[in-house]
Amino acid sequence: MNRRATISRRIVLFGLASLLPCAAIAQEEAPKKTFFLPKSPVAAAYILGRLSNKELTEAPRGEFVYTALLKRPGLDRKYRTEALQGLAELHKSSPAAELVNIIAEVDKKGDDALPVLRDLSTILSQAKPENLAPLRSNLETLAADSQLFFTRQIAYASILTADGNGDKAWAAAESDQKKLADLISSLEFLRTPALRASFYPKIQPLLAKSDAPEVQRAAIGVISLMPDHEAETFKVLADFVQSGTERDTAISSLQRIPKKFWPKDQVVPLLAKLLQDFQNVPAGERTEPNFISAIQFAGDLASLLPPEKAAATNKILRGLGTTVFVIHTLVEQMLYDKQLLVVEAGKPVEIILQNDDSMPHNLVVVTPGSVEEIGGATEKMPPDPDAEGRVYVPVSPKILHATKLVDAGQKAKLSFTAPTEPGDYPYLCTFPGHWRRMVGNMAVVKDVDAYIASHAGTEPAITEWKLEDLAPDLNKVGFGRNLEAGKALFTTLGCAQCHKLGVEGVDYGPQLTDVFKRYNNDRAQVLHQILEPSLVISNRYRTIEFEMKDGEPVLGMIIKEDPQTVTIQTGPSDALIQTLKSPDIKSRQPQKSSVMPVGLLNTLSKDQIFDLLAYLEAGGKIEPHDHSHQH
Repeated sequence: MNRRATISRRIVLFGLASLLPCAAIAQEEAPKKTFFLPKSPVAAAYILGRLSNKELTEAPRGEFVYTALLKRPGLDRKYRTEALQGLAELHKSSPAAELVNIIAEVDKKGDDALPVLRDLSTILSQAKPENLAPLRSNLETLAADSQLFFTRQIAYASILTADGNGDKAWAAAESDQKKLADLISSLEFLRTPALRASFYPKIQPLLAKSDAPEVQRAAIGVISLMPDHEAETFKVLADFVQSGTERDTAISSLQRIPKKFWPKDQVVPLLAKLLQDFQNVPAGERTEPNFISAIQFAGDLASLLPPEKAAATNKILRGLGTTVFVIHTLVEQMLYDKQLLVVEAGKPVEIILQNDDSMPHNLVVVTPGSVEEIGGATEKMPPDPDAEGRVYVPVSPKILHATKLVDAGQKAKLSFTAPTEPGDYPYLCTFPGHWRRMVGNMAVVKDVDAYIASHAGTEPAITEWKLEDLAPDLNKVGFGRNLEAGKALFTTLGCAQCHKLGVEGVDYGPQLTDVFKRYNNDRAQVLHQILEPSLVISNRYRTIEFEMKDGEPVLGMIIKEDPQTVTIQTGPSDALIQTLKSPDIKSRQPQKSSVMPVGLLNTLSKDQIFDLLAYLEAGGKIEPHDHSHQH
């Protein structure tokens, strides 16, 4: 998994990077309670099943309790990882082997077990190949015998991860249409983009395999996950929509392709076809997931039209059913792909958060003007789940709606009635360190059309700035820049949360007061480092992943080290400094990527970028100064 990340990844790691002994602390701290459990697994399961989640997590540890912790819905992952380690010690096996066995048992419970399977599958999907390789035959059995499609997907994804390529698994499944379809569908769960991309030559020809509908449907579903073929894939999938062949699967797949690759000549005919189809859908079927997904896709297509045509199309779409928004996270940019949602006061709304990033995010809707208060509160919170299983969601009447933390590749849904009081209701990611950048506005209005007409073009444009786009005009960073605006951007972009500039900011990342001096007063070099933050990383600010002998991996910057201990900082706060004992460290791996996100400037205009650069060049001083650098 690409570990280019942000402050938040240093604060807490959600998910196992490897299935290793873990949660020893949780075992030590569990309250000691005495109660009798019968020797019969069935009878013990019945008694444990009558306990609340809290009572179960406090129960004295043993084989039956460990098994119950793994099968119980709604538990925090630390209890599941603790249980896997406990069973592995009891059975003289490995946590990975115990996990595969438990997944096979849970699968037998059918669809009701899906929430638990999703939790367990996240742990399995993050296991290292060397931990999965010895279990290949077990995984093959899981892929062949599981009754749930989801379980078979996870099993095949684990096989491919263990192999490191698809040749062996593909050869074994190729002659069986059902098995091949399961294998193809599993590609969405692969953590390694390169491994997924390697399947393109195998998947692309299957798009035309109409004599094997299961295989064709699976190929349509995953083809959009293959990088470097986006434009041609869009056209192929658009043809499926036009023809009505596997229409719903094609629409779902199309939505995974970033908008920048959508061919403009496809928008109008595709929209016309969708609008025609929508009119033929009975009112009673307009709340179905496939219809809602198609409506959202049509809205995304409409956003590429000229303003007047877009407004007219959106008015038609709003008249067809519940207002639905699908919000994606932008990979490694710590941003939502939508910064503005417009909803009618008192009307039903549905927001679907699709996490396409490699780290967890959530979406929290708050009352007007409360972003600073809620965001600041999350910085002081431990990663303990609330009654609804949500972490980093403060207890506050100013929080209106909130998803759980959504893992990479997963999604969550909020369904609610919009407030009756018009206003700007922000939505943000409350994972510590994210809230300053991952924030948008849900405008609650009485007349959606009037609002859109009067605010046309106000949503921030996303520009993937390159050095060559800005370098010719760097002389404009001289006199006349708006340093107050630059200072404001330094805060709102989250720079001040990690860097000290003059009297502003936090001394966590590199000091920026003399950054121009360090780069020989060369504006282009400073700008290049902002645009590509991993270009130069000093050892002092390089993040290290520590693999612990008895716990989950820890990511942090080394502050000091002696033969007995390593002191690290996992985030921009003195409260996030911790000391690791050297004998407890199994290995350490320096990270190749900076903690600073890419795309930091992508929501800014050229003038805003130059204002920020001028503020940096001034060393954080607002008073007039000599901008004599013309590099």
